Amino acid sequence: MQRRSKSLKSSEKSAWGSFGVRRIPRKFFLLIPAAIIALLLIFVAVRLAGQDLSLVPMVTYEFPGFENVSEMYQMTTGEYAVAVNGEVISGNNLGENPSERPTASTAKMILALAIMKQKPFGLNSVGEFLTISEEDYERWQWYVANGGSNVAVEVGEKISEYDALAAVMLPSANNMADTLAIWAFGSLDAYREYATEMLHEAGINHTTVGEDASGFSETTTSTAADLARIGAMVMNDPVLAKIVGSSSIEVPVAGEINNTNGILGQLGVVGVKTGYIDEPSGYCLVSAYRIGRDTVTVTVLGSESREESFETSLSIIRRAQELIQTKELVASGSNVGYYDTWWTGKVPIMAREGLSGIGWEGAKENVELDMTEGREALKLTIGSLDYSVLVFTETFSREPTVWERILNAFGWSRSVAKDGSDDSDYTKEQGSYEGSSADVSPADEGPQNDLDADEESGDDASSEIDLSSITGAESGNCTIKLGRLMLINPNFAVETEFINGRRGELISMRDTYGIQEFHEWNGDNLLDAEAGEHLNEMLKAYSEENAGHAMQTVSCFRSVGTSCGRLCAATGESDHHTGLTCDLIDPDYGTELDSDDYDAHIDWQWLYANSYKYGFIDRFPESWAGGPMSEPVNVNAEGSTGLYETWHYRYVGVAAATEIATGKYNNGEYDSLEHYLLSRGLVGDLVAGTCP
Repeated sequence: MQRRSKSLKSSEKSAWGSFGVRRIPRKFFLLIPAAIIALLLIFVAVRLAGQDLSLVPMVTYEFPGFENVSEMYQMTTGEYAVAVNGEVISGNNLGENPSERPTASTAKMILALAIMKQKPFGLNSVGEFLTISEEDYERWQWYVANGGSNVAVEVGEKISEYDALAAVMLPSANNMADTLAIWAFGSLDAYREYATEMLHEAGINHTTVGEDASGFSETTTSTAADLARIGAMVMNDPVLAKIVGSSSIEVPVAGEINNTNGILGQLGVVGVKTGYIDEPSGYCLVSAYRIGRDTVTVTVLGSESREESFETSLSIIRRAQELIQTKELVASGSNVGYYDTWWTGKVPIMAREGLSGIGWEGAKENVELDMTEGREALKLTIGSLDYSVLVFTETFSREPTVWERILNAFGWSRSVAKDGSDDSDYTKEQGSYEGSSADVSPADEGPQNDLDADEESGDDASSEIDLSSITGAESGNCTIKLGRLMLINPNFAVETEFINGRRGELISMRDTYGIQEFHEWNGDNLLDAEAGEHLNEMLKAYSEENAGHAMQTVSCFRSVGTSCGRLCAATGESDHHTGLTCDLIDPDYGTELDSDDYDAHIDWQWLYANSYKYGFIDRFPESWAGGPMSEPVNVNAEGSTGLYETWHYRYVGVAAATEIATGKYNNGEYDSLEHYLLSRGLVGDLVAGTCP
């Protein structure tokens, strides 16, 4: 085998060098600058992608001057509890292991909730019908013989679910409670299992469902705190809230039945349930009153007489009404935060509308904020209660140049204000951006809703909008920042992003209030929460004034447009995109949406005359249609809508609706929303779609 020479050949020397070290090819050195440039570009890209925009909430809030609600009432005997929207804030039998006592007939609240969960129905229905059997008749006889509250029944009698629940909740009929439970679940044992699971799912863990559904037996036990929470659940169900808020109801066989709640209507009480059983519970009462959209429930157990339970409950309610109040959290048009961009400085985020919330001393800590970029909403949490308010911001004046972006990537730029000046002197008057937060002070006094505002202030609707915050968007629909007064039509269109985002902010009128949708394919008749509350009140008033009649929605929010001629609007141009609109009809007067049928529709005539009281307007009145519907659409600069629809109603708030319906800016004649906004200077050119 030939040995390798220790000396390198000349060809090897050229590659390794004279000292035996391998040379780096020249082409490698040419790659070094390219690699450095690539790394710099990656660095710049990362900087550009991650540091353009910073979103900073800046609102804090405290409820000042509230006394300690946890000790709002002193009881020598018995038990009490107070809850706000189901959150117990005061009581004398709280803690991890409170003692339970028999519930008496307040147990029927549990039954009612279980029935509505197992066999639900809405406000415009009476539910299913059940037929009284021989067993049901014998059960009635047994309760009569044993001194239990009851309603008379007959074998073969057909009674609706609604009437049966009324018999249970008003005169506290024990026999009907057991009959309903067996009808819905098959047996009392099956009902007990279902109700127990239902309560556990709701986080109610100190209540035991006993051997009957009525509470006649002492085996059903609970605490005042749990019953206050259960009472709040009852008041959250529109059907049950209507029942327990009735003083009397007519049912088959038994005739008129009366509510045993003797304080109904006093101090704003709207329900819930009485009860009596021997000691230790004695006379019991769960009662509820409203503060705007919020519900306060009060439980009293262990009174020696029914009158004492009434008096004690009223005393606690008076105290609660002193300590639990609604205050303004965010004022319309106020600064709630800012976007901080390195090329424009701090851009303020403004509240589109005011926001009020309920509070007490236990909620004194700062409000928790969650402002999610893209959703244009500010979330506030007080205790376990969540609130949200829509916000808007001005359009950024310009985008940074490529050179500015590169300089910024290396930290060689400074933040500038929108006018090009340094923003370090942004003053407190402009939004107080010097600190991390700014307090939003509550209103000392003032109306809590639009109805109160009209009655107390007598002012016009200008208070609904902070006009100073309306600057006119440089692109898109500039009226969106007007909140419930926004315009969406062919001249003030919106993008798909707005429509999709708006959908997520709405509530189901079917699920929330039991209001039925005439066309099931339209889904859950989605609507803005404030508008939905007022719509519910309006439809209830209609039914009260027109016995036996009920209005339904035909279509509320729509995410897409339609193409059926002049009566339809393309996607992005429909008033239904606002989430503030519903088409309404009482099917008893016809099922077609045809303005030619107006004279036959008592429902539409009632709406035209009364809707403004609830914040709604006839969105497309005949006088502003711009000519007969057979002619080409005529949307003009004076406020013509181009449409005539007797069924289309839009929420704008009570103050604005009153001014529109009474023609404040139209010589006393019904106004159009377009002309109204033009007259108030809130829009500029109705044809060009601009704001001032």
